[in-house]
This record gives sequence, structure tokens and C-alpha cells, in this order.
Amino acid sequence: MGTIKSYQEQVQEIVAKAIAAVEEQHKAIAAASFEYIEKLYKLDTVKAKHDEVAELAYSKAREVNKLVGDYTGEIIAKFEKEESTVDQAKAAVKKTTATAKKKATEAKASATKAVNTAASKVEEATA
Repeated sequence: MGTIKSYQEQVQEIVAKAIAAVEEQHKAIAAASFEYIEKLYKLDTVKAKHDEVAELAYSKAREVNKLVGDYTGEIIAKFEKEESTVDQAKAAVKKTTATAKKKATEAKASATKAVNTAASKVEEATA
């Protein structure tokens, strides 16, 4: 089961990927547009300014995503207790113990079956 923190991290990752996808598409469209415009005019300075502003905008979007992620992480931490190393170790021990008990039960059943089989073979041989 996921924790609220893991959901928050997933949402933040999705937003980061969305920003990157939008930026990539924007750059492709801008490049095509400038290519056509440059056939008519010399727009190196306009293109350079566009690229500078676009880089600033996407950089700020990433910064806001990080700030929102940090802020929500702090809020979530107040409500959702992170599992300590001791708690993780206890859970691992509990799981290992359960597995060991299961294997011991299976081994006991297997040994009982082997003993019963051997006993019936002894009875057949002595009968």
C-alpha cells in the first residue's frame, strides 16, 4: 500500500515529465516557426531572446514544482509518520519468522509423510 508521501512524489514526477514534454514540443514548434520566418527576415536576435525567455519560463516551472513538492512533503511529514529503521527491521523479522514457521510446518508434514511411508513399508515387509 502506498503512502501519501509516495503519491505526492509520483504526482511531482508526473508534473516534471509534463513540463519536459511541453518544453520539447514548444521548442520544436518554435524552431519550425523561426525557420520559416528567417526565410523572410533576419531574426537572430528575436530567436535568441525567445530562447532565453522560454528557458527562463521552463526553469521557473521546474522550480515551482520543486517548491510545491518540498512544501507538500513537509505537510505530509507532519501527518504521516515515516517508517523508522527499527520499524523496518521489525517488519522484516516478522516476515522472516512467518516464512520460517511455514517452512517448518511444511518440513514437519513432509517428515511425517516419510515416516508413515517407511512404517507402511516395514509393515508390508514384516507381514
